[in-house]
Amino acid sequence: MSVLDNAKDAMKSAGEKISDAAENVKDKMSDAAENAKDKMSDATDKAKADANVGKAKVEQSATDAKNKAKEQMNK
Repeated sequence: MSVLDNAKDAMKSAGEKISDAAENVKDKMSDAAENAKDKMSDATDKAKADANVGKAKVEQSATDAKNKAKEQMNK
């Protein structure tokens, strides 16, 4: 029976090692996915901020042009 007990223990140990390895891989993949998500979120936020800056510049230019046109009409 000791040979069977040893085999049983070896199989149990192998199963635990495989389970641990699978858990580590799962954790690494989850971390990688979270990092990728964070990078995409940061890129999206930057793009939105850049778009808002561009919009503000266009609005400022439009306001300046409107004010210059009013000045020209009042002369």
